[in-house]
Amino acid sequence: MSFLVTPDGARLRISDRGEGPSTIILVHGWKQSHRLWDETTASLAERHRVVAFDLRGMGESDKPRGRYDFDAHADDLTTLIRELDLHDATLVGWSMGCSVSLQYLARGDHAVSRLVLINGPVRLTTTEGFPHAMAEAVVDHVLDDLAAHWPTRERAFVAASIRDPHPDQVDWLFQIALQTPLDVALRVVREQAKLDHREVVQTLPIPILAAYGRHDPYYPTALAEWIATNARRGEQVIFEHSAHCIPFEEGPRFRAELESFIARHPA
Repeated sequence: MSFLVTPDGARLRISDRGEGPSTIILVHGWKQSHRLWDETTASLAERHRVVAFDLRGMGESDKPRGRYDFDAHADDLTTLIRELDLHDATLVGWSMGCSVSLQYLARGDHAVSRLVLINGPVRLTTTEGFPHAMAEAVVDHVLDDLAAHWPTRERAFVAASIRDPHPDQVDWLFQIALQTPLDVALRVVREQAKLDHREVVQTLPIPILAAYGRHDPYYPTALAEWIATNARRGEQVIFEHSAHCIPFEEGPRFRAELESFIARHPA
């Protein structure tokens, strides 16, 4: 199966690889796709079932008229889990994928047994008493610049997400980003800015691993500490040689940390 059709008729591109005692669900970030997880999938599918998909409006999934809020994205994740009959899964969100994952888990799901948050927000913008996010002015600037200069500055935006960017990596992520229409890219961030998942993190009963890059330009490592401290069963790991793209900046270590986390928390 390469595509899954949601109840509202949108086709989602999916990748379902491997077999094993555990299932890993991978959720990508803003303007990206399941392809971000290529190395992760190729390695972990030797020992696990690894499922990834493209969010609606991004990658190879449909770009329908209608909602691009995070209830819609959570609905799509619910459909994926039900249609593929996934159980005892480890849910892994990267960047915006953290918001999708947390919105989904806020509904009281029982198919996910572990959560990994990679370089993503608990809330998108800072607020009094919570500095572990981006300033609202920074978010506004990113969106204004994107709208005014699409897609000419997208390559530079991608390069800034990687500590030591290789031209091939930048071109690869740039081409994936161009699959997301500009209006979708803008709308989904405005919807994300409405979210506040601090209480979700604090009340989830499952183990949560916060994995953050030391050189991430968007989310500080202090956010990993906040998650590890405030979650009921929180842990953190800092990747000293990564910026925003840990899954391939420090791929071997990331995969080892993920498998160790799964092994420490059996069903």
